[in-house]
Amino acid sequence: MNYDEFNTEYTKVLDKIKSGKCSWSELSGHVTRLRQGTAGITSPVERTQIDSDLAALGQMVDLSRRTNDKEDVWTVTSEAVRRASSGEGSVADRIARIEASIHEITTLANRNPDEREALMQSTSTLKILHSSLQSSLRAEQAEAAALTS
Repeated sequence: MNYDEFNTEYTKVLDKIKSGKCSWSELSGHVTRLRQGTAGITSPVERTQIDSDLAALGQMVDLSRRTNDKEDVWTVTSEAVRRASSGEGSVADRIARIEASIHEITTLANRNPDEREALMQSTSTLKILHSSLQSSLRAEQAEAAALTS
């Protein structure tokens, strides 16, 4: 499986999460299949993104298992992670989406104290991605500055 195939399959799993029509055990199987299918991808950038996405999916599956009766929490969280994980747009656009998703999940966590810890765990991979993209943005800005001077 290459990165584009992973991204397509990852999106399908997020859609299943959003639909609420997939049990946590089925979702867990999808995460395992994606993890095994991407074992051969070694590009550092792609590997970092895949690991981040799989960690987020794993957290969502765990959250689903513990909160089967609270699908609104699950749906909102999975949609926020999906938006934040999208590779579309500029680095600055992606950073803004990640920040908005972290804020959305944090707000949701504050409204659901029983699920706060699990919800906040789902932001950890987004924070890692945010940090990585911030570094990329600084490098792009430095490169652009060097070209104009």
